[in-house]
Amino acid sequence: MLLQNISKELKNIFNLKADQENELETYNEVKTGAIFKGTNFWVMAFAMLISCIGLNINSKAAVIGAMIISPLMGPIFGIGFSLATSDIALLKLSFKNYITIVIFCLFFSTLYYLLSPYHIATDELISFSRPTIFDILLALFGGMAGFIAISRADGNRVLVGVAVATACIPPLCTVGFGIATAQFNYVWGGMYTYLINCLFICIGTYIIAKYLRFKKVKNEELKSINSYFTVLSILFILPALYFAVGMAQENIYKSKVDDLIKNKLEEKFHVISYKVDASNKNITLDVLSKKFDKNIDKDIENILKSEGLNTTKLKVYQSVEANYEATSDEINILKKEIQDLKNQINKK
Repeated sequence: MLLQNISKELKNIFNLKADQENELETYNEVKTGAIFKGTNFWVMAFAMLISCIGLNINSKAAVIGAMIISPLMGPIFGIGFSLATSDIALLKLSFKNYITIVIFCLFFSTLYYLLSPYHIATDELISFSRPTIFDILLALFGGMAGFIAISRADGNRVLVGVAVATACIPPLCTVGFGIATAQFNYVWGGMYTYLINCLFICIGTYIIAKYLRFKKVKNEELKSINSYFTVLSILFILPALYFAVGMAQENIYKSKVDDLIKNKLEEKFHVISYKVDASNKNITLDVLSKKFDKNIDKDIENILKSEGLNTTKLKVYQSVEANYEATSDEINILKKEIQDLKNQINKK
């Protein structure tokens, strides 16, 4: 009896159909969201500009705001839902509007970056050009949560969270930046990120629509189209896995360098500041010395080698305490280091 009560309670907890709205209402909501004209067009245009500005000035708040107001996901949910219900008419409508939205988004983002005097690849902008397997999981679970929200009468609150979590709009801004500045690594990276989000939001929508057993428009499955989606999913996962491995290696490397500097280098040298470029394995150190030490580079390199960081490229900038009188040779070396710093700043 106890087990039956527990089983019954669990079924009630996990039952998705309990508060589901009428299927026709869900269909109308999906169809309305898939249409790109009038209000959706203007909101999309403004959302793109807000997102571009946010990425340009490294403002997370502006980017999040743009994602919340953007109607970008409507056709994406439409594609996933139409595949689950074998609705060819809705699939055509959703796909047509999906392509239209992408073209308009790229137009507005490219136009903004062509007119903007700030052509700097900010951290926020770069972050949407290297997706990993974690972005795929975000899009998949986001698509599932999003369609659950659509199938409820009061699901708008959830959709807002899904829009932020899946981050569909910023990658298109990154593509526009790449086109405007002729930096095609951002074009490919941003477009790949955007397509990954779209594809796995579709798959998440498809899974939930199938689970809820929405009535099919046609009895037969759209097997050929579903097969294409399966192949695309596999093809898109492979690069994301590669990027994820690379990101993990970079994080491990940076963590190792941070520990080395804090636990070993700072015991022997006064490290004022340091910068780690994990992707290229470069370390830049700013060290304060009581007097100029011409062997400091070699000493630090030996410590790095002893910790297994043999391939690391090291650059040391040595500052001498004010009460120390340097020789002319030491002054010349310091002048050269200052000039190197100026050259690096000018390159940026």
